[in-house]
Amino acid sequence: MIELTDKGNGTFVVKIIMQEVHTLDVPDLKEKLQQAIVNKGIKRMVVDLSDVKMITSSGIGIFLNINQNLKSQFRLAAPTPEVQKVLELTKVTSMIKVFNSVEAALQSF
Repeated sequence: MIELTDKGNGTFVVKIIMQEVHTLDVPDLKEKLQQAIVNKGIKRMVVDLSDVKMITSSGIGIFLNINQNLKSQFRLAAPTPEVQKVLELTKVTSMIKVFNSVEAALQSF
């Protein structure tokens, strides 16, 4: 479901390894992300969306919640065109910074 990579200094990259994030997946995904933040002491997070082809609005709600928890030290990276469209339609791009690559997102901190 997720793959964590420690980049040092409390910065982590989280790759979502799911092609579709449906409403039924949301509670489990949210719990895994929140546990990672607490257990690993994550201060800054980049979520790699390159494998995600479809996401529901409840899935996007997780990102808004985590962005708030991490005090905006949260980035989304490498969304597919379909996911980028959903992020724009839901106005997430006005609250969370979105980058074309994980590297660009990491450099933004």
